[in-house]
Amino acid sequence: MDKEIKFGTSGWRGIIAEDFTFPNVRKVTRAIIKFMKEKGYHKNGIVVGYDTRFLSKEFAMTVSTIFAEDNIKVFFTEHPTPTPVISFEIIKKSTGGGVNITASHNPFYYSGIKYSPPWGGPAEPEVTKMIEGFIPHSSSMKPKGEFDDYVKSGIIEVFDPLKEYTSSIKKLFPFDFNFKKPVIFDLLFGTGTRYVKELFKDFTNIKLIHDSIDPFFGGLEPVPYKHELRELKEHVKKEGAIIGLALDGDSDRFGVISSDGSFITPNEVISIISYFLIPQWKKSVKKNLGIGRTISTTRLLDEIASYFDIPLYETPVGFKYIGMLIRDEKIFIGGEESGGLSIHGWLPEKDGILANLLVLGIVEDKKSPPKELIEEIYKKFGKFYTHRIDIRFKEEEAEGVVEFIRSFDRDSLFGLKVKEINRKDGLLIKFEDGVSWVLLRKSGTENVIRFYFESKDRAIFKIIEEKSRGLIDYIMEK
Repeated sequence: MDKEIKFGTSGWRGIIAEDFTFPNVRKVTRAIIKFMKEKGYHKNGIVVGYDTRFLSKEFAMTVSTIFAEDNIKVFFTEHPTPTPVISFEIIKKSTGGGVNITASHNPFYYSGIKYSPPWGGPAEPEVTKMIEGFIPHSSSMKPKGEFDDYVKSGIIEVFDPLKEYTSSIKKLFPFDFNFKKPVIFDLLFGTGTRYVKELFKDFTNIKLIHDSIDPFFGGLEPVPYKHELRELKEHVKKEGAIIGLALDGDSDRFGVISSDGSFITPNEVISIISYFLIPQWKKSVKKNLGIGRTISTTRLLDEIASYFDIPLYETPVGFKYIGMLIRDEKIFIGGEESGGLSIHGWLPEKDGILANLLVLGIVEDKKSPPKELIEEIYKKFGKFYTHRIDIRFKEEEAEGVVEFIRSFDRDSLFGLKVKEINRKDGLLIKFEDGVSWVLLRKSGTENVIRFYFESKDRAIFKIIEEKSRGLIDYIMEK
């Protein structure tokens, strides 16, 4: 079983009771402790949180008990807690890191362990590699002590970060919203419910849906993408809302529906925030910061960066790389097409609550729904056609994917001339027109092939779209 415990872009995830079991959680926890001791991080304690999934709190209690048994101070969240709030508390309390029991946006039958180091962002590749190396040599034995006894002794401190986080994030915004039309939040039965309720407790025109705790997520997947936001779309249209906002299961990803029911993609949301807020940030920050994006994210951000004469940083997929740019004060904003972003002066971790507030503030300021805002941007820079296809595969099919990525060396694809091949993260193929590209990569957390493509030329986009499935089938049959 040890060899199956692998860390992807957001820690280790597995199917509950199949590979994500209490013995394996104990092994991983002890591996994290070994890593922290090697770095000296254990002296400053650990924040431990969890999401709304089945057994999440019990897994978190097990993690906490093992830390306490090793005489490491634990700050244990009293309620299910958003991933960005764990990051916030790591930084605020100056702990040796944080452990969050969450599988984020994955289906309800998954769980996961995410370790965040002392700087508050996702663990760097060298960190997860070290932890992974300790796992085979770590014990799966039950701890001798009991959670409640460690709470009584004070080595485990149960706390509620709600007020600290919400009061801090309010300082980033005027928070004097005056909504003429309703704003609807879809919490997707996740950790964001208490936080959104607290933030908007004094506003009457805010309506919440899916705001209870349900480990099965109401039969939905806890991911704020178009296919899971049908009810939000219906509510927005029915109630005449100016915007619909959504969070995933652990509140680190965002989703946006405009007033007409159209889904505003994460690529578009990041572009809206960048275009409308960078002028303000340039005046207030007084530093030559840039925009950060992952390799799979829209090149519209490149054009926005060029327009404002600021740097553009491209990273591999995984918010850890964006987080490092924020930590090192290189960017105003960083984002990824899967629905994660953060900004300078906040957290080096993606924060869906922050993203929703930023969009809401712009919509309120401009008195325009998000669809009109992105159309204004497209009018200036041209429209970008972007799509992603996710295909699940069996383990034995993975070899064909890896081999294709490693060996591709054609001068054309889909009848389009290849200009450049990049293997920084998967296989990135840029075409001769200079603005069209495709990216093929394996997910770091699931048996999924992701195929991304973008073009400013609709005809080229349609060619890629029509022929992409055939290419993927060919690769998987190899």
